[in-house]
Amino acid sequence: MAAKLSPINGFHPVFQEAICLFLIISSPLVCLLYWIAYEYYEASLSDTVLAIRSAKDIIGFVVDRIPRPTLASSLAYLGWVVYQAALYQYAPGPLHIAPRTPGGRRLSYRLNGLTAWALTLFTALAASKIFNIELSWIAKHWGQLLASANLYCAVLIAIFRYKSKTWPDNHGETISMDGFWRDLMNGGELHPRTGELFDWKHFNASRTGGILLWTLMSNWFLETLDGSHERFSFYSIYGFAGMMPHLWTLQSQYLAIHPVSLSKAKVVMTVIFFVIGWAGRHFVDQQKSVVKATNGYCTIWWNKPRIIRTKYTTSDGKSHEVVILGFWGIARHLNYVGSVIYTWASCFACGTDSFFPYAEAVVMTLMCIHRCHRDEARCQEKYGKAWDEYCREVPWRMVPGLY
Repeated sequence: MAAKLSPINGFHPVFQEAICLFLIISSPLVCLLYWIAYEYYEASLSDTVLAIRSAKDIIGFVVDRIPRPTLASSLAYLGWVVYQAALYQYAPGPLHIAPRTPGGRRLSYRLNGLTAWALTLFTALAASKIFNIELSWIAKHWGQLLASANLYCAVLIAIFRYKSKTWPDNHGETISMDGFWRDLMNGGELHPRTGELFDWKHFNASRTGGILLWTLMSNWFLETLDGSHERFSFYSIYGFAGMMPHLWTLQSQYLAIHPVSLSKAKVVMTVIFFVIGWAGRHFVDQQKSVVKATNGYCTIWWNKPRIIRTKYTTSDGKSHEVVILGFWGIARHLNYVGSVIYTWASCFACGTDSFFPYAEAVVMTLMCIHRCHRDEARCQEKYGKAWDEYCREVPWRMVPGLY
């Protein structure tokens, strides 16, 4: 009997299984490639690839250069995670009720990211002054800390995969997918928690990894694809705690060994594009949050927003009103364009002599395009005819006239 196509995206289940296996294997290898290039070949990807191709024993070549966690790096990383967990749990901050989950729950979050950020900086400066700890220790032991982060990710993935199979917090929001690698990649729990407020997915994304300024706007993360729909699996755990601290810091690591002197004009343009991108992402998301919070009874750009009202049913069996934002008349996923712009701008600060510091920009661009299509499929399934009507009114996905 022929295997059925997946109802999620139309691809054959065997193909999906192969893709997930490839991503799980290749993600750590990409991080390793960049580490080897930085540590041994002056951040030259071409020299690194040439050295690998010319090696008589490629496996031995790579294994000899894999960074190993040390006792010092492991204790330092563990201390970082424990300290951030304590701040996440106990630092003061307002409570925020997140959007309704697919199971109908309204979960609370303590938004104390700014407080945690300030206390972390204060602690680092105090430790440097009192105990004479060099703040450059992190950069000097970058590879060992990355190895410790990978070990942390492996432990977390194993624990929460087992938990999702044995005692999930909410059975209705826990996904078990066909195929081992698909399940490891995207299955599992949606919001695993310890106690009332400690949300492991939110903590992992906003404290052990992720983007620094997310701590200042962590309530909006709860409304994103990552915050509201991704399960706590390899994709979420390794993406935030494994890849982001590595690939998202390549610019500063690159500039440490290859200082770049930009002209004033290039500096100004880089700053302008970064501000435009970040502000664009900020205000697009803010408008969506305002309309949701006020149920559409608000003004956007001094006018009442055009909205399309529909209903969807969560797994608790109740119907809930949602608002599809008709005022997003420029493009249906303009927020992703802002992310792409400010990411490329941050990479432009490294000049154009090397492709090495542009890894974040490439990954972010591909990820935003992929997420755009995932959002489209999810919204079509969720809103049905109302989404079709919105697409007719706003035909462009991300860039008007282009895409």
